[in-house]
Amino acid sequence: MRRRRGPLGLALGVSFLFWALLVWALGWADDPLRFLVLSGAWTGIAAALLGWPKGMLAPLASLAVAAPALARQPLLVFASQALFLLGLALVGSGLGFALRKGSSRRQLHRQLERSYGEEVFENSLNILHVIDREGNVVRRNRRSLELLGWPHRRSLHVTEYVHPQHLDEFRLELERLFERGELRDLRVRFLTESKHSLPVEVQARRVTGRFAVLEARDLSDLQKLEYELHQMQARYRCVIEAGLDTLDLGLILVDAKGEVLWANLAVSRFFGLDRDQWFGHHALQLMERISMVLEEGEAFYRRVREIYQAGLSEEGLVVQVRPGKGREERVLQYRSLPLATRDYKGGRVDYFADITPLKRLEAELREQKRLLEEANERLKAFNAALSHQLRNPARSALGRLHLVLSQADGALPPQAREDLENAKRCLERMDRMIEDLNRYAKMRLDPSQFEPVDLNRLLAEVREDLGPALARAELRVAADLPVVFGRPRLLAELFANLLHNAVKFNDKDTPVVEVGWRPHRADAYLFWVRDNGPGIPGEYLEKIFQLFERLDTTKEGTGAGLAICRRIVEEHGGRIWAESQPGQGATFYFTLPRQPVRRGVENDAR
Repeated sequence: MRRRRGPLGLALGVSFLFWALLVWALGWADDPLRFLVLSGAWTGIAAALLGWPKGMLAPLASLAVAAPALARQPLLVFASQALFLLGLALVGSGLGFALRKGSSRRQLHRQLERSYGEEVFENSLNILHVIDREGNVVRRNRRSLELLGWPHRRSLHVTEYVHPQHLDEFRLELERLFERGELRDLRVRFLTESKHSLPVEVQARRVTGRFAVLEARDLSDLQKLEYELHQMQARYRCVIEAGLDTLDLGLILVDAKGEVLWANLAVSRFFGLDRDQWFGHHALQLMERISMVLEEGEAFYRRVREIYQAGLSEEGLVVQVRPGKGREERVLQYRSLPLATRDYKGGRVDYFADITPLKRLEAELREQKRLLEEANERLKAFNAALSHQLRNPARSALGRLHLVLSQADGALPPQAREDLENAKRCLERMDRMIEDLNRYAKMRLDPSQFEPVDLNRLLAEVREDLGPALARAELRVAADLPVVFGRPRLLAELFANLLHNAVKFNDKDTPVVEVGWRPHRADAYLFWVRDNGPGIPGEYLEKIFQLFERLDTTKEGTGAGLAICRRIVEEHGGRIWAESQPGQGATFYFTLPRQPVRRGVENDAR
């Protein structure tokens, strides 16, 4: 504003002189109306230009010019002219002040905008160039100096910093920029002053018909990350492919177009083909080639084509590979699953599982089953023959001994009678052993025929049946025995054998026998029968469950009781064992099912 005050004052002075000469030359000073119009125009303009308060000098100057003529006029006319000029000067001064204030605000805004734009241009993190149509950079920012070099040059040409391989493309895009007004996402390489390549992404906008602003983002760090990511993905893919190649499972990946994306080494090994030759081919062509080495290959190919076309899955199609060059005879299970995940849809996974060992095992098991069934039939026949051929003569001999001993009462010598009595006892024991062996061999249970058994009622019946055998014993039975599944008659025999043995082999005056239980796992109960007898040596804890094994030969019995107990428990799907310390009694543990189960399910009760 200070620079403009000198010319403004000179202009006002010259205009004042011209106005004064015009007023006197034309004689308008004596004409109040004409003087008022001309002086009012000059006063208003001068007051607006000078502003407040200097603008108030303009009416005084106007009145001073025409003072001699005004002095001759009536006082009322002079006063009205003076008031008019003063009012006009006041309005003009106010208007000038408002205009100058608005102008100063706009000027301030322009200065701030220029200063802010300059700051952004220079401190931008990207390269900024002001470029013309010919490719001359007329201005560049600080980031351009740092990345490209040439720090002492404010201008460049595109031939100096654009890589030669991208120069023609860049020039073509530069022409399109000035035609269309905008350039987006152009990836090129710049050359630095030291001839190093700098990958950038270019955006540009035309500012005028001659100039445009170009922004280039440095992609060096981004490309480095992309390269590292690519390397990492390649390593992971190699690891995954190497892992899949070790599987004994033929795997084929099919993309959304139905082409073979990848296959592992097992495919080559199973079918005697080169997997690499089939990458990129349609999967149905590969399947047709595979069908040529299969038994009933045409049916296999028809099924595969059907599921491919309908987008179906195949859960388990068994095929057989014919032996030939580069392949062995195999039995494979084919499965095909379409891919329909959130990230990928349209492809499918085909794989062939080698079930040859399983099929061989099945054949062996069928053969073993056949042999076992034959052995069982022979065993049944042997058992029947044993029962008939041995038991009948033994009973016949036993009957004759009874007859001899009863008819020769008092006639036999004492020694002869004693020998005959011993022979009778041996024959009776032999008869019981044959009966126990027959029962042991025939014991086979079907779990589907198991029924709920209330052990509280069962134990009450067993105690009643044993009667005198438990008379001298103190029997402690848990009051809340559970309900199990099984055959009531056999379970009663199990408890009766264990209770009878606990009293029979007890050396105490008052045998104490305890029957208890607790839950065991989710499908069984654990029971025990504990006594206070002499105990069992550790080396006999397993041996006592063998058939006809007797630990105390002074007691009556065949030695088959515990063997039958084991057979009953195992047929119910449980397990039985004994724990003891000599002199501290013995405890027999066994498990029974809460519900019907297959035999052999309970294999570890400890």
